[in-house]
Amino acid sequence: MKRLSILASTLLIVGSSYLLGWSDLLPVKKVSIDEKNESIVKELTAKLAEEPNPILIGEPIARVDRREVALRLRELIWVDGVDVKRNFISGEVKVSVAPRSALAQLDFKWSTNPSDASFLSSDLEIFYVPRSEVTKAAKSGDVDWLSLPTLQLGADEMALKQDVKTLVAAIEESGGMVKSIVAPSREELRTSARINERDLDISWGSVNELSLKFEVMNRLLELKANKNAMRIDLTSPTSPIVSNNSN
Repeated sequence: MKRLSILASTLLIVGSSYLLGWSDLLPVKKVSIDEKNESIVKELTAKLAEEPNPILIGEPIARVDRREVALRLRELIWVDGVDVKRNFISGEVKVSVAPRSALAQLDFKWSTNPSDASFLSSDLEIFYVPRSEVTKAAKSGDVDWLSLPTLQLGADEMALKQDVKTLVAAIEESGGMVKSIVAPSREELRTSARINERDLDISWGSVNELSLKFEVMNRLLELKANKNAMRIDLTSPTSPIVSNNSN
C-alpha cells in the first residue's frame, strides 16, 4: 500500500509538472528573448528558428522543450548558460543566455586552428572561439574580450591557472590593470601592468607572500630614487631588485 501511495504521488508530481510547464493543454502564447543587444537577439532568433522543430520568436507554439532550447543555443560557442522561464499567467516563455566569462586571451600556441582564438575562462577552462565571433562575444558580456590581458601559459595545469587567477585578482583589487601575464611555471610568474599610473614589468616568482610583495612594491615606488623604475623583481620580497631599464 505504501509503495502504491509513493508511486501515485510520483506520477501526480510528474504529471502536474508536465501539464503546468510544457504540455499541449497549456500552449505557449509567445517566446521572447531577454536581451537588449539587437545583434545578439538576431543571432539567438536565427538559431532557434533552425529546422527541424523551429521555434519562432513572438509566435504562439503548442509547447516548448526547455532542454531542446538550451542544447540548441549552447551550440553557439560564446554561450555558457541558458535560462528558460515560463510565466503561467501570461503564457510567455522568456529565454536568456549567459556568455562565457574570460580571464585572459592565450597566445597562439594554444590554437591549433589559426582562425580560432583561445581564452582562459573565469572557471579556469581553456576554450576556443572563432576570431570572427570574438567581437560578438565581447558585446554580449561584462568583459570586453578584445582588451583582455594576454597570457603565455606554460602548461594546462589547474594549479598554475589558479595561481594566474589569484595574481590577476590581487593586482586588480589593488587598483592596477594587467596587460599581459607570462606564466611558464608556478615559480616564475611575471606581469606587465599599469600600477599607480605607471607601466611596470614585475617578476612575482610565486603567489606566496603576495601581501608582503605588494607592500614592498608600494614602498619602493614611493622612493624618489625609483621614480623612473620600469622593472621590479619581487621573487624574494626581502631582497627586491629595481631596474630603470625595460630589458
